[in-house]
Amino acid sequence: EALQMWGGKADAMCGQHHWPVWGKQRIDTMIRQQRDLYKFAHDQTIRLMNHGLTATEIAETIKLPASLEGAWHGRGYYGHIRHNVKAIYQKYLGWYDANPVHLDPLPPLESGKKYVEYMGGAAAILERAKKDFATGEFRFVAQAVSHLVFAEPDNQAARALLADTFEQLGYGAESATWRNAYLFGAQELRQGMPKAPPRPPMPRETLAALRTGQLWDVLGVRLNGPKAEGKHIVLNWSFTDTKEKFVLTLENCALTYLEGAQDAKADASFTLSRSILDEAIAKQTSFPEAIASGKIKFTGDAMRLAELMGLMDEFPRMFEIVEPRRVVVS
Repeated sequence: EALQMWGGKADAMCGQHHWPVWGKQRIDTMIRQQRDLYKFAHDQTIRLMNHGLTATEIAETIKLPASLEGAWHGRGYYGHIRHNVKAIYQKYLGWYDANPVHLDPLPPLESGKKYVEYMGGAAAILERAKKDFATGEFRFVAQAVSHLVFAEPDNQAARALLADTFEQLGYGAESATWRNAYLFGAQELRQGMPKAPPRPPMPRETLAALRTGQLWDVLGVRLNGPKAEGKHIVLNWSFTDTKEKFVLTLENCALTYLEGAQDAKADASFTLSRSILDEAIAKQTSFPEAIASGKIKFTGDAMRLAELMGLMDEFPRMFEIVEPRRVVVS
């Protein structure tokens, strides 16, 4: 469509994640090559899927044709063909590659301990891994030593070797996003998880741009299911400025909502403007303050809302990636 609309007409093209391109002929060539790049990646991934190749095998097999491989804008400086074909595979087949070994594997911490045991212990792994590192077998060294780091996260020799391996993989990565991932992993192993200030409240302007249903969805994501076991809370909401009505229900450890309705048997009913809800979420006011000032009116047991909010998780700004999490999450 872009070629039909702008072919032979456009003098300059500015695309996402790319520098401007000038000249009608260069622009036409780039649009055609970009069109064929995406079509090639999609169709060839599907073709190889139908030959039984898994996502990892497809990434290892697929090669761009010379006409696209040699195009400056087709190089993997940002996205990469080896990365993108796995996303195409997952779109159609999901994460499971039909090999039952991968159906229900142990998580990294538990499997790491067993791999270390099977491979003869930390010293044996490090001795072999150093030899492979010296010969440039960085991809497998990363896989092997990662098991040791998860089994023994305080093993400084293992952390150092894995960090050095990630660094080499980063140096060799054409894709900037891959390079960033490798080098960030190396930094975590050497310096620990980056320290970050607490997550600030969501900006008032962002909240105002969200539909009310989206705010309830955010609460649903924050709900700690195990803490909500056995709880049943029903709250009515009526917004005076948007004329919206909702029933918010906690049941079976899930938070759902129904728009355009009210429940006669609700634990509590709240009447307020949507703007006051936004201010409360942005921590510019609190529910008790808004109730005291008359900006929120309620009937029933208002403490049921406090009980619901007490079941919400606060998400950390940072967490471990290449080593076991230090804080248990349930």
